[in-house]
Amino acid sequence: MRFATPMTTALRTTDDALARIGLALARFARPVRDGLIIAGLARAAYYFFVQDIQPWSFLGIDARAYWRVDLAHPYLESSVGGISSYLYSPAFAQALAPFGALPFEVFYGLWLAVSLAILWWLVRPWPWVLPILSLPIIYELGVGNVNYLLAAAIVLSFRAPSLWALPVLTKLSLGVGVLWFVVRREWHAVAVFAASLALIVAVSFVLSPSAWMDWVAFLSASRNENDQLLMRFAAAVVLVAFGALTGRPWLVPIAVWLAQPNIILNSWVILLATIRLRDGVGWGTSPSATAA
Repeated sequence: MRFATPMTTALRTTDDALARIGLALARFARPVRDGLIIAGLARAAYYFFVQDIQPWSFLGIDARAYWRVDLAHPYLESSVGGISSYLYSPAFAQALAPFGALPFEVFYGLWLAVSLAILWWLVRPWPWVLPILSLPIIYELGVGNVNYLLAAAIVLSFRAPSLWALPVLTKLSLGVGVLWFVVRREWHAVAVFAASLALIVAVSFVLSPSAWMDWVAFLSASRNENDQLLMRFAAAVVLVAFGALTGRPWLVPIAVWLAQPNIILNSWVILLATIRLRDGVGWGTSPSATAA
């Protein structure tokens, strides 16, 4: 006879409690949704027209950081929170280097088109989310950050684990999502991710070893410029582990959002990945179908 361990009991209890909460919320789904829509639109209007912060007045301010990066010295004038500062790995800059031949307006237009396509794909099952998160959605489209790409990578990584290389090579702490495969003992997926990341880093390092040294130095110098990252990262680890053990892949993007070095307004769009992962997976079953 097998006896439940305290951890198993706690997991089952929490799992059952969440299921009951979900059923209770489902009874009031329409009024809750309508209330969130009103709140989301009101918050966006206040931000844009009362606080008078309008991203369309500084279009592409983040995208400019990825355009025509000095590959030899990508961090020479970079700083956390700096305008159009490049903060990510040399590999990301090298991947986008060919687009530096384009005028910035063309580059930003392409970036915006890709972001819009990803946005529509993410929210298509629940389009009513658009007004709820209208503020971060519009802001992200305006400044041209990487968050739509990150959200898409998280969803698709359940079928293609190598895609976790993108979050890791932009913001290291986002790699917390890989723990999903570790907790579920999906060692093939872990190996695919590790091999893909190692290959990308190796090729990039050969192309510009000094840039990688500079990135390590930059990260070290900036390690204190975050908002309680250690506590948030610990919470993210717990979320991923619980999600993996109870078959809730939609908890992974929430954990990734928590694990960012700094949580900023437009980074909330990462949470849109939960829509495509909402159906969950059963205990011990494959998560691949959730990315359909």
